[in-house]
Amino acid sequence: MQRPGTRPLPLLILFGVLIAPPAAFAQESVRRVSLSEALEAFAANSLALQIARSEAAGLVGEARQSRAYFNPAFSFGRDDLSHDGETAWEETFQVLQQVEWPGRTTARGRAAAHTIRAGTARLRADSIEFAFEVREAYVLAWFAEEAESIVRRTASVIQSVARDAEVRLEAGDISDYEARRLRLARVDAEQVLEAAALRTRAARRSLAVLIDPGTGTEEIGPSEGPDGVPPVISRGAAVAALAGRPDVEAAASELDAARAGVDVARTHWVPAPSLGLGYRHHYDGLGGPTVAVDLPLPLFDRGSGTREEAVARSTAAAYRLELRRKMAEYDVVAAFDRYASNRARLETAAPGLRADGEALLASATAAYSEHETTLLDLLDAVGAFQGARLGALSLTAEAWIAFYDLLRATGSAPEDDSERPPLPSSC
Repeated sequence: MQRPGTRPLPLLILFGVLIAPPAAFAQESVRRVSLSEALEAFAANSLALQIARSEAAGLVGEARQSRAYFNPAFSFGRDDLSHDGETAWEETFQVLQQVEWPGRTTARGRAAAHTIRAGTARLRADSIEFAFEVREAYVLAWFAEEAESIVRRTASVIQSVARDAEVRLEAGDISDYEARRLRLARVDAEQVLEAAALRTRAARRSLAVLIDPGTGTEEIGPSEGPDGVPPVISRGAAVAALAGRPDVEAAASELDAARAGVDVARTHWVPAPSLGLGYRHHYDGLGGPTVAVDLPLPLFDRGSGTREEAVARSTAAAYRLELRRKMAEYDVVAAFDRYASNRARLETAAPGLRADGEALLASATAAYSEHETTLLDLLDAVGAFQGARLGALSLTAEAWIAFYDLLRATGSAPEDDSERPPLPSSC
């Protein structure tokens, strides 16, 4: 029985603790960005993206150089001769130009063009992968902050209940077992809260490293979270988007470049002549134009090894394209299955978890205020509330991350609107 003059914490006090946790203003120094702003900062500051751009630019430069035509060469020669006091000299001015057969020049140009297209597509593929990492980090930072807020609310309630328990223990209203149980629950709640705060800071720093690595240890947090349920995307629409995946496009261009390389290798045995035009001037006044032809003879090196290498590279590129297509299809189907499952769970289970958690806590708090339940029953309700709210929060984060992963799998460009899929909706 409760002794006169002692009573549990009032219902309004408990709800006040829930609504206004002590550390509500502990994040004022955190820089806030929206998802679109995070993607813009990523495009401007990402070191990984800069590396990918530089590598793509290097590949393009190498490809352009491979189709460059040969430079002409200028030569000058002078012969000084003497015999029995008589001297003679002769000077020759000449320009040499190596001439390539048209078929080889055309094949080199095709190989270079396909290689450039492959490099560009590879850069787009890398950009899409990096953009997904930013979107995922953004949602995870939001999840960490929201989870910390929920844990802070429950920790505040447990701390308040534990303080009230000490008063009731001195008054003899509760047993020593109940008081000890609440002390342990308070310590555990404070440890969980500290771990949640550390996870939040780590998540914000991870987002900062992706979008603004120059900030060092600065924390960047989301200014807004995912809104509602992600859009509906049909399996057929997702699979149909395979043709737009840049990594598949890059593999196809690499195969075209390898086939053009085979055409180049097949002409390796054909000698590339060098033509020379010049002028020869003699000491006695004689002079005139000169013509020279340099034609290598394919007696020992006929390029058989070069042709074998080119054919092998072309075969490997064909297998690589086939493998890339199969892996892309698997990637899209797996991403769609994860998205469909997570979206369905969010749509069906999350509202109930949120409502039931709030209702359970409100009911237990009201019962406690009316002396109809024990402190331990209230503690159990607080734990159930936290589990339900974290479960609903996890469903939201998983569904939106799965949605962004599906955008990645279907080849959504980084500049696409993160709130809308670049795919037709299901019918």
